[in-house]
Amino acid sequence: MTDEPDIVQILREEERLGTLQSSPSTATDTTMVSPPSGHQKTPQTTTSKPTSRYEPKRTIIDLVSPQEKFETIFENFSVAITLADNEERIVSWNKYTEELLNMQEADLFMKPVRTLYPHEEWEKIRKENVRQKGIRYRMETKMIRKDHGAFDVDLSICILKGFKGELVGSVAIITDITELKKVEKELKESEKKYRTIFDNSAVAITMTDEHERIISWNRYAELLLGMNKEDLLLKPVRDLYPEAEWKKIRSQHIRQKGMQHHLETKILKKNNEQLDVDISLSVLKNHEDRVVGSIGVMKDISARKRIEKILEESEKKFKLLYEKAPVPYHTLSPEGSITDVNEKWCQAFGYTKDEVCGKSIFDFISEKEKTSAQKSFAQKISEGKSYTGGREREYLTKNGEKKLFVAHDFFLFDETGKVLSVYTTMEDITENKQIEQALKVKVNELERYKTITVNREMKMMELKNEINELYIKQNQKPKY
Repeated sequence: MTDEPDIVQILREEERLGTLQSSPSTATDTTMVSPPSGHQKTPQTTTSKPTSRYEPKRTIIDLVSPQEKFETIFENFSVAITLADNEERIVSWNKYTEELLNMQEADLFMKPVRTLYPHEEWEKIRKENVRQKGIRYRMETKMIRKDHGAFDVDLSICILKGFKGELVGSVAIITDITELKKVEKELKESEKKYRTIFDNSAVAITMTDEHERIISWNRYAELLLGMNKEDLLLKPVRDLYPEAEWKKIRSQHIRQKGMQHHLETKILKKNNEQLDVDISLSVLKNHEDRVVGSIGVMKDISARKRIEKILEESEKKFKLLYEKAPVPYHTLSPEGSITDVNEKWCQAFGYTKDEVCGKSIFDFISEKEKTSAQKSFAQKISEGKSYTGGREREYLTKNGEKKLFVAHDFFLFDETGKVLSVYTTMEDITENKQIEQALKVKVNELERYKTITVNREMKMMELKNEINELYIKQNQKPKY
């Protein structure tokens, strides 16, 4: 058998040639198989084959006796090898056996094989009926080191028979698989963690084969798509997408790139309802770099898309209200740079939007108020209030005209309390101030006229009283 361990094949070949046991048909000489240094020797017979005149030319390796070849291989094999007699006692072993079991000659020679195994493991080996079958390959079990520490091994056992077919012993090939089992355990734990994450992920995950058919998915995928196992197993993945969306995915050439993150598209639920999703695709390849499937991660973004749509419509309404507001409106950065103005602002100042965006708002304030305006603005930024009340300011238009506005500043903050932008509404009170000034002049004039009139009346009253007093002194009736 081609999958037999090398040492077993060698032993079988030696047995076939008659060098493992004595043969009555040939001249024999009895020798001892030399075990590793310090080991007990095992009686063994070798056969001197008759010389043929047709024997081919011998190579150097042919000049080495089978006994020497066997001993060289036996001693230097990188796995533990033990030979047991018919009573299942260890009679020979190689150097690696001592290293693996942490034992020496006194520990191993004539030691019952069963004592190398935990009781339950030996019972398991016994149930394999190796003596009847003749051989047992690659059986995972446990052995006991000298310090009584059990460890994992891969065990192959081959029964040895004499030239008459009688059972004369057995050979065991032992490979330490402790690290392998450790890795397997870690892989199982990792797979368990992966499966837990896979099954309980809050995103839909699907896996396809090389023909783009769905072969695995998590619970959320069923929930998201409204489908079950019958709907999903071996379903062509393209059937999950509207035709136009599948073409869009195909245009990304993901099989060539190997991966595609965050591609917004739509999928079809079982009831043909379209759902907005964000998908990430990864191509799976084997050791030959051949595509064997893919993994798709789908996140439901329908709620986000609805919010985005609402925000977009709200922004349009706000923009319309901003642009068509009946009062001048400007938006400032925290440094005072103009980021936006509305139509009424442009009409009031005589500029276009492109002419003012990016410039400082203080460039449009009259020189006598510019310094105080800068100080006031910096104070408002530091106070962190969302509204600071109205304040009169004198501004300059494009043609140099001075206009008086009452400005109301509203502040927008981020989550840390830092000012993001300043929205300002402006009320043009220039004409009102002019009317107010005119009324003030009129009032002053009236007051002055009133004062003159009242003073004249008072003087007339005084004169009339004096005239009446003169009439009374002359015993005449008062005239007034």
